[in-house]
Amino acid sequence: MREDGTVLQFAALRVEQREDVPLYIFGVDGRVIHQFATVNFAERSADGVLVGYQRAQVASHISQILAYLKQDQALLPNAIVVAFNGGVEFVPTAGAIRSRWGTPGKLLVPLPGRGEGKPGLIVDGQQRVSALAQLPPDRHFPVVVVSFSSTSLNLQREQFVLVNKTKPLPRDLLNELIPHVSADVLPKPWQTRRTAAAVMEMLRFDTDSPFYGRIRGLGPGGEGANISQASVLSVVEMSIRRGEVLAGCVESRSDAPDMMAMANVVSVFFHGVANVWPYAWNESPWTSRLVHGVGIAALGRLMDVVMKEVDWAGPRAVSSVEHRVRRIENRCAWTEGWWPKPLNCEWYQLQNTSQDKRRLADYLIQEYSRRS
Repeated sequence: MREDGTVLQFAALRVEQREDVPLYIFGVDGRVIHQFATVNFAERSADGVLVGYQRAQVASHISQILAYLKQDQALLPNAIVVAFNGGVEFVPTAGAIRSRWGTPGKLLVPLPGRGEGKPGLIVDGQQRVSALAQLPPDRHFPVVVVSFSSTSLNLQREQFVLVNKTKPLPRDLLNELIPHVSADVLPKPWQTRRTAAAVMEMLRFDTDSPFYGRIRGLGPGGEGANISQASVLSVVEMSIRRGEVLAGCVESRSDAPDMMAMANVVSVFFHGVANVWPYAWNESPWTSRLVHGVGIAALGRLMDVVMKEVDWAGPRAVSSVEHRVRRIENRCAWTEGWWPKPLNCEWYQLQNTSQDKRRLADYLIQEYSRRS
């Protein structure tokens, strides 16, 4: 590698897997990757639009990598994956013969001027790059970079999710990202999760939703954002997997999931719930078992029973749900008191475990059916 003005030149190999997305493989001193590549952190704008895709840095992990790289016997065979947002140029070597393995040449990467963004975004290896940048100037540590050139943020998100699908991505970050990844590239077991995450995103940012401003996640929050993503996502996902009410929401023409309809069903039901127990709905999971994981999950099971009886698209849908749920209004101890038999425990003793979720769901459904 040599620096020529404001352009870095790398001996590289261009590999063509897709005509529209060239791949470039090259070696570079790991300390300088940060000069041309940065991290596009996942976050939400004020109106809920998702930007970026990367998880936050982990200082302890970076420190561990740095300590290892300072050792004489350090070895880092894993490639750094970088997405170039255009602007790079590949010049084939004169007389080079293109083979099935690729074309040798030079990759020209411009360095950003003052106020300009870097041409590369790190798709995989941000913790390693952060550690490499902290190596002392006399520590030369070459690494391999595999890069692709594309201005598509969705393609970059897809590659980030696929690269990390066998690694423990933070659960909530995965839930934020997968609605924005093409269903075609996701493993089949993730298809229902993608649908559920998209529905949850609608519930989070629709101002008419009872969950508006209530679900924790990227973007503006506050004290009221205290309902976990996992509990709401589970309500949607389990209803679909069990073949219950949300499984019946499909696009009539394409036989694909109608995620807007699913969001409307969940919204109508929980609006009714919030009207019946407003004091419990407006509390936190620490002071109310209704918005705790155990309550949301159990009410999701009750939703599948109640919404079969309700015209959820009708003008009186919420009042219809409220009328039905009031049958068990006085049989619940969301914020104080004692849960009747067979639960037979104080209000706060129900925990976010599969056993307690099942017990509470069975209780709510039995009490509801008994009073029908």
